[in-house]
Amino acid sequence: MRNPLSAILPLMLVVPMLAGAQEASSPPSGQQLSHWFNQAAQAYESGDHEAWVEATKHLHRLRPYNQDFMTHLVKGHAQTGDLSAAFDMMLSMQQQGLAEDWDSIEAVAPMRNTRLYDHLRDLMHEAGQPFGDVERWSTVDSEVLMPEALAWDAASERMFLGTVRDGRILVSDDGERWEDFARPDEVAELQAVFDLVVDAERNALWVATGRVPQFQGEAREDGVRSSLLRFDLESGELDAEFPLSSGSGRNLLGNLALAGNGNLYAADTVAPMVYRFENDDDGLQPFFGHQNFTSLRGLAVDDEDRLLYLADYELGIFVVNLDGEEGAWKLAVPETLNEGGIDGLYFWDGHLVAIQNGVSPQRVVRLELGSDGLGVTAVAPIAAAAPEFDTPTFGVMDGQYLYFLAVSHWQYVDGEGNPRGGELPEVPIMQLDVDAASVQVVGQEIMEQMRQQGQ
Repeated sequence: MRNPLSAILPLMLVVPMLAGAQEASSPPSGQQLSHWFNQAAQAYESGDHEAWVEATKHLHRLRPYNQDFMTHLVKGHAQTGDLSAAFDMMLSMQQQGLAEDWDSIEAVAPMRNTRLYDHLRDLMHEAGQPFGDVERWSTVDSEVLMPEALAWDAASERMFLGTVRDGRILVSDDGERWEDFARPDEVAELQAVFDLVVDAERNALWVATGRVPQFQGEAREDGVRSSLLRFDLESGELDAEFPLSSGSGRNLLGNLALAGNGNLYAADTVAPMVYRFENDDDGLQPFFGHQNFTSLRGLAVDDEDRLLYLADYELGIFVVNLDGEEGAWKLAVPETLNEGGIDGLYFWDGHLVAIQNGVSPQRVVRLELGSDGLGVTAVAPIAAAAPEFDTPTFGVMDGQYLYFLAVSHWQYVDGEGNPRGGELPEVPIMQLDVDAASVQVVGQEIMEQMRQQGQ
């Protein structure tokens, strides 16, 4: 078995932001975020704009893709009179394709009445407009509570859908009629469903399942809190279970990724760890982790089973070597790509496809990879700000088509999964051709051109 700790050192060497370089007066890296967040909150409440900006700079260093921190820096620099720094950050946000309603933010009033402000404001307003040829493939009824996962069986042309609140796995062959494939009252090992993967070659449906407060089913008598399940793809019978956590264990399986050789990779949504499943005897084994990961989401394996891509919700995309050589890297990306808020992550024809719901606008982007797979050479937005988008989360690829859940129920339920304020919304399943996109081109020359023309 590969030693998961051996992959930490190379990652620390190539990703200094994870380690958080410290000065003598800085708190330990694990405490820096909360420390500077508290400092920023105190400074803001006291009206100390300079201290607020300084603390927010540290927050931005720790979470460089967090749009709120970037917006706060624009506001803070404007309030302290550093308009050059305010415009620099505003330009950076615009180049990353972010949207913001600056006219509604009174703190940036000192920036107004300039050509540069008008130009960037208009571009960022335009970025928030619906974009892309995305179509509704199916609509999941509001009575299906907290759908979270999709899987596609190309051979039988069936779509599988997993839910959190009831722990159901539904199946449809036409996108209109959904039937139960498995449910907790028939399969005791089934709890909240967080991901599904079809392995048609081995006649298996893999399920990441676990107990969370929103799950309405009974607690398991054996105390298992999270496990990997394997169902027979044809019969729906449970073939095997591979427990990960029991009792008071702090683990919960989330996203899954299947390699061509049958190996399965699973992200832990609680602990900063990725597990690998190679065979029944060994079950789930720790494969790679880092203590400074914030929240692991999407996983994807390249077509050669050489690289594993993993998305951290706050820190972006990382790459782990799978071909026997130890190694892990931060994916090299242009400054014009904001990697924040990625849930679903998929590999397609030398590209990564990412579903982002933690930035504005919520969007789907296609990232062209270089020949070594370690860096992004071109960024292409595929869809953004569609009327159906209300926290799009996860999906599944079928050839060049991405099917994904356009709405999340998490923001509409309380801590026990009960709807807040009435009926939950329907959940559209959208279809998107990832091959239909144009490369986004943005340049640093915008700032210089506007400055030369005069404010």
